[in-house]
Amino acid sequence: MFLAMPGQSARPDHASSSVLPRRALGAAGLAAALLLAAGPLRAEPDAPPAPSAQSPQSAAADASPATLPAKSAWSGTAGLGPMVFPKYTGGNGMRTWLVPLVSAQYGDVGYIEPLRAGVYLWGSDDRKMALGLAVEPRFGFQARDGARLTGMATRRNSLEGGPAFDWDLGPVAIDVSVFTDLTNSSQGGSGRVYLYRDFAKDGPFRLSGYVGADRLGARTANYFFGVNPDEATAARPAYRAGASTSATAGLDGGYKLNAEYSLVFGIQSARLGGSLARSPIVATRQANLGWVGLAWNL
Repeated sequence: MFLAMPGQSARPDHASSSVLPRRALGAAGLAAALLLAAGPLRAEPDAPPAPSAQSPQSAAADASPATLPAKSAWSGTAGLGPMVFPKYTGGNGMRTWLVPLVSAQYGDVGYIEPLRAGVYLWGSDDRKMALGLAVEPRFGFQARDGARLTGMATRRNSLEGGPAFDWDLGPVAIDVSVFTDLTNSSQGGSGRVYLYRDFAKDGPFRLSGYVGADRLGARTANYFFGVNPDEATAARPAYRAGASTSATAGLDGGYKLNAEYSLVFGIQSARLGGSLARSPIVATRQANLGWVGLAWNL
């Protein structure tokens, strides 16, 4: 499957007013978060407290926050649900997998989405811009995934990664990512530009939308959409795909059922462009996916 979607907008912070509401500046932020969570390593000696006539209820009310249970550094949701997606991008067949649906972040440092994960290494003082690293999967295919693939060699799944830049402009947020194949599958690269917008974020219901463009380099495009000479048939000529751009749009959201659980969902549609759409293995230019699940509130 070609889709390498940003997964629930790929922006755990997108529902806030800044690019870096709770994540921030990489290793230094993680170290600070761990130190704050741990609290002081050693208390200085002090005089014993004087006896108090407070009732147990009053004493509990006046308890220092330091005596309360530490709050988890994780926030967001984590659950499970079915995801429906093409057997391969460009094919008519669909498959359904039961997959983890995680949309969470760890303190000021990193985040995990259904099809994306990343960390932030730098952020502006006004928390509107951030630079980090992200990874996303790109799915291949096997000959049994569609009639147009019969007799073709397997295209292995790929993990792509590289720098990612976020910029919150107020009405919309921009994400620009430049990726390279980290798993020696396509040995190519790709780039993404996405615009994100919140439609509802206050209250139990949240809904966000995004539109974007995915640019595949020549090597990546040819690996996933080309037909090698030894794979050619009378109905499937040899074909070399070149660098191409596809359009993507989607919605993701959730509904908080109670303090513990949320219903999460998302849909995405991609339209293949350029030489990808002209490939003899492509039966349809449209590639859609969707998911729904029950998640725990972290």
